[in-house]
Amino acid sequence: MAKITKELLLEKGIPKHSKLEQIKKINLSKLHLKTSDLDPKLFSQLRKLEELDLSGNLLTEIPDNLGLVNLKLLNCADNDMDQITSLNQFKNLEDLICEDNIYLTICDIHKIIYLLPNLRTLNGKDVTSRANHLRFVNSQKLMSLVTDFWEKRFKAQLTETPTAAEIKAVAKYFVKSAIAEIKYGPNSLSEYTKWRVEAIATEFVTSLLQQENQVSSESEGGEDEDEGEAHHTYVLTSSDRRNMLNSQSSSAKSSTRKTSLHAAQNTTKSGKQVTSGSGEVSQNDTEDISRRSMRIQRGKGSQTAPMAKHPKKDNNVAAKKESRTSKRDCSTPTAGSIPRKKSKYKKSLVLEPLHFLQCHSRDNDPEDLSTQLWACAFEPEIKNSLIPDGGLQSSPIVATCGGDSVCFIDCETGMVRHKYKSVGEEFFSLAWTTLTVIVKDQKRKINVLATGGQMGVVKLIHVKVNYCYGKIKAHKRSISTLCFCPNRETFLFTGSYDKTIVLWDIGVPDCDYNFRATQLLVLKVCSTPLKMCPVPPCFDQYLVAACERGCFAWDISLTKYESKRNIKMEFLFPISNKKDSKSDCSIVDSLTFCNDDLVASKTSMQGSIYLWSWSQTLKRWNKRSTKVKAVILRQVEWSNTDEVYIALTACPAENYLVCGDEKGDVWMYELDEVANEETTSGKKTSPTQILKWPAIEAQGEIIEGTLINNVTTDPEFKYLVAVTDKNIIVIWKRT
Repeated sequence: MAKITKELLLEKGIPKHSKLEQIKKINLSKLHLKTSDLDPKLFSQLRKLEELDLSGNLLTEIPDNLGLVNLKLLNCADNDMDQITSLNQFKNLEDLICEDNIYLTICDIHKIIYLLPNLRTLNGKDVTSRANHLRFVNSQKLMSLVTDFWEKRFKAQLTETPTAAEIKAVAKYFVKSAIAEIKYGPNSLSEYTKWRVEAIATEFVTSLLQQENQVSSESEGGEDEDEGEAHHTYVLTSSDRRNMLNSQSSSAKSSTRKTSLHAAQNTTKSGKQVTSGSGEVSQNDTEDISRRSMRIQRGKGSQTAPMAKHPKKDNNVAAKKESRTSKRDCSTPTAGSIPRKKSKYKKSLVLEPLHFLQCHSRDNDPEDLSTQLWACAFEPEIKNSLIPDGGLQSSPIVATCGGDSVCFIDCETGMVRHKYKSVGEEFFSLAWTTLTVIVKDQKRKINVLATGGQMGVVKLIHVKVNYCYGKIKAHKRSISTLCFCPNRETFLFTGSYDKTIVLWDIGVPDCDYNFRATQLLVLKVCSTPLKMCPVPPCFDQYLVAACERGCFAWDISLTKYESKRNIKMEFLFPISNKKDSKSDCSIVDSLTFCNDDLVASKTSMQGSIYLWSWSQTLKRWNKRSTKVKAVILRQVEWSNTDEVYIALTACPAENYLVCGDEKGDVWMYELDEVANEETTSGKKTSPTQILKWPAIEAQGEIIEGTLINNVTTDPEFKYLVAVTDKNIIVIWKRT
């Protein structure tokens, strides 16, 4: 008689229910169960099961095809298991306990870490960094060894244009020889190495066969000519940003990032390891920040708001997934098909100025109106924490950076909650992520801010305690932009003036803030990257970036083993109509995804913003060329200015696009009516509304307007925050 019945599962299951489909947790520990007792037909009915305890039984393995697609925690400790690769079926598994199985070896553990793409903790310890190292760094090294082995020992056995039969004949001995002769890592992991070499060598042979089939198809069908790109006038190249900077005025009003890179020279190799802790100054809300009054000029009366201080930015910048068997749905929706929650606000946006702050002044100088502020972003929500973090679930905290400090501001009160300062630094960019850490054997989510700038070093700040727990020496030159991968919380892209983009796994800190950072990819860029976005919905497939010489995309799939990647696509846009412009207008200084398909990008001196379709552009791309014309759905009017490096941002929940300008105004675009058809008319659509700069009185003078370098909103568009080139932060509140 079977030991496991439907009645037993219902009895042991939580919550109590009459149907197996509703059970989320089951404890089947210490029932003397054998592998044959686990009936796939019965377990496949547990469609919502998230936690399963099989500890203290007599299992030798977990049967295939149990059908537990939502399983997140599995405890199979204290059994007689001798292999666990069958756990590969649980793609969503995050926590695994398999200790006290005396027949399991360290190689078995490495195999399962590699095979489970979402595994976070193993036997109560965080293995995120270890897993990413195995999947990416270790695999890249083994791929290099396999490729070299082929080149030296087997490639010469083939003709210049080998047939599939010839490749198969040689491949059989190639795979066997590679398994036997390729050595890497300690002897204790030799079994794991042989297992991975076999898989990689087999993949390598498969790729050779695919190349042969492709060549055969092309030779039979002939080559299709590229569509006539010469009939259209499109931007293909641009002059170096440095030349443009040298021709510009060095006044403090310039929006260009300017700082001496001599101070940013770093003798340590780019990509080398990190140090924990920090010697920089961290200031909290109890700090004695000198403040001054700023009054907003209104028709009747005035309203005061505090302004704190912060260092001024120098104005002379000379150089400003993986599981191989896993398949994800990467179908891209149309521009207008992204569902959004119903807004609790009315259609029209009414925003009132709430606070004006000056919290980045150098040396707390009340006269400082020249420190450039470059980036701002709201703290993300902490969702579904197993243990309450104690922080805000819908945070009004916005981080701003500029000069040598980063400030964390409460938008409702206007108070600077924390202030992090790094003497000698010039912060250019910041990015948020939410990490899952293990504290006393329990999971907890914490918000971490990454910030970087002139020194080429990424600082990692645990915001709740205002502690910089680590630094990553990411580049030898200044960091221009940062971006986390939305579906991989530890994956950080860093863009630099050294014309590279690097993908890092920053790891997860332990309770002592020890962590390990690993370089995963290096993307080669022809110019300085200014803004980056992983492409939704499959964020780990493509990265698109706005750069000084255009807009480009890279294949960032980590299922491929090349650690250095060249540009995959270059997006072409119509040339500006400004004939009197002497500067190259191909600088794409900002971009953002408005939803899973609609991209907004801004080209310098264009006087407009392009809204284009990623999916339609991707379909148009001929893979034999890197250049592809963007499928433009709409062109919206923007400021007719020569200023560059003014960033735009989107609020997908409210379907709005916002961008500042050189006068302190904020241009706002409602995107509900964007058609899904390409437009070639060049007609510009007017903005939904323009939020005018409120005149501010400071030091007895009226600040009529200022260049807005960056603007951001919280997810619900309750607050709008702008940072400027005059050390002023403006916070509007939606009414």
